[in-house]
Amino acid sequence: MDEPARPSTAPPPGGASVTGQKEAGHSGASARPSEELAHELHVHQVELETQNEELRRAQLDLAAARDRYMDLYDFAPVGYFTLDRDGTVVEANLTGAAMVGEERRSLLSRRFLRFVAAADGDRWHHYFQDALKSSGPQPVEISLHPRAGPMFYGQVSCLRVKPGDAEPTLRIALTDITSRKQAELDRRIAVTAVEARESERRRVARQLHDELGQRLSALKMDLVNLSSAPSVAPLARQITAMMETLDDAVSAVRRIAIDLRPLMLDDLGLNASIDWLTREWAQRMGVRVSLRLDDTDPPVGERTSIAVYRMLQETLTRIGRHGRPTHVHVEMLRQAGELVLSVRSNGSGWPEAPAETTAGLRDQVHLLGGQVDVDGVSDDGYKRIAVRLPLRRANDAKGVHRAPDST
Repeated sequence: MDEPARPSTAPPPGGASVTGQKEAGHSGASARPSEELAHELHVHQVELETQNEELRRAQLDLAAARDRYMDLYDFAPVGYFTLDRDGTVVEANLTGAAMVGEERRSLLSRRFLRFVAAADGDRWHHYFQDALKSSGPQPVEISLHPRAGPMFYGQVSCLRVKPGDAEPTLRIALTDITSRKQAELDRRIAVTAVEARESERRRVARQLHDELGQRLSALKMDLVNLSSAPSVAPLARQITAMMETLDDAVSAVRRIAIDLRPLMLDDLGLNASIDWLTREWAQRMGVRVSLRLDDTDPPVGERTSIAVYRMLQETLTRIGRHGRPTHVHVEMLRQAGELVLSVRSNGSGWPEAPAETTAGLRDQVHLLGGQVDVDGVSDDGYKRIAVRLPLRRANDAKGVHRAPDST
C-alpha cells in the first residue's frame, strides 16, 4: 500500500518559519508598552517631586505663618486670655501675663477673678455670666490688681466661642486704660477749677455792680442835691469835678464787673453778650468790626457759653495789643453739629508762632472737646483763627443774623 502523504515541514521560501514570525511580532509589541510605561512612570515621578516641593514650601510657609502668629499673639500691645466657663485661664499671651504680674506658666489654671480689684468683683462676676450667654463682643471697664505692682484700670472685651459640642469659652482682650482714666480725672479737676473760678468771679462781679456801683450812684445823687444849695455856690466847680470823678469810677466798676463776669450772659444770652463785646471793643479801639450770628442762641450750656465769651474776649485783646487792624470780622455760627467761632483780622495781631501763642486758648478748647484752627495771611491780607466746639444737639436754627458794622 502506498503510505499517506505527510505535510511538508520544509521552511517556506525566504528561510523564516511562521512560528518565528509570530514570536518576532510578539516581542516588538511587548517592547512598545514597556517604553510607554517607563515614560508614564517618569512623568508621575516628576509630578510627585513637584508636589513634594510644593508641600515642602507650603510647610515652610505654614511654619513661618505660625511663628508670625505667635509673635503677634505673644507680643501684642494688649493682653489676650482664654477663660473656661468657670473663669479659669486656659491660655494667655506674654503681654497679658506681664500685665497681671505673673509668669505665663503659673498663670494657667488660675481664675481671672483673682486679679480683679475687690471693688469690681461683683460687677465682673455678673459681666462674666452675661458674656457666657451672649454673642458678640462685650466691653467693660474694671480695676485690676496685679500680684505685684500698683492697681490699674483695664478695658475688657469678651467674645464667646463655642466650638462644636465643646463647652463655651471666653476670649478676652485686656487693654490698659490707666492713662486715659487719669486724663479724664485731670480734665474733671480742671473743669471743676474753671467752674469754681467763674463762680467766684460772678460773686465778685455782682458785689461790684450791685453794691459798690449803687453806692457810687447814690453818692453822685447826694452831690447833685448839694450843688443846688445856695450856700455851696462857691464850691460848684469842685462839686462838678467830683461828679465827673464819680462817673469815671462808676464806669470803671462796671467795666471791671463785666470783665470778671459778663452778667448779661445770665440775663440776655450768648448772642447778645457777643454783640455787646464786639461793639464795646470796636468803640474803645477805634476799629471797624463786622459781626455775623445765628438768629437764636446756640444750644450750649453755661460752661460753654462762658468759655466762648472768654475766647473771643482774649482773641480781641490779643489783636488789639499786638496788631493794629482796621477791620475785624467775627462769626459765631452753627455748622454740621458744631459751634464755630471765627475771627478774621487784617492787622498783624497774630504772632508768627500760633501754636505757642494760642496754648492757653487751645487748653480751654480741649476741655470742651473742640479744636483750634489758625490760618496764615490769605490773599486779601487777613489772618483767621477759628474755634470748633461740638453742640449738645443737632443744629435747629438755620437763620443767620447779620449785625451791622461797628465803628
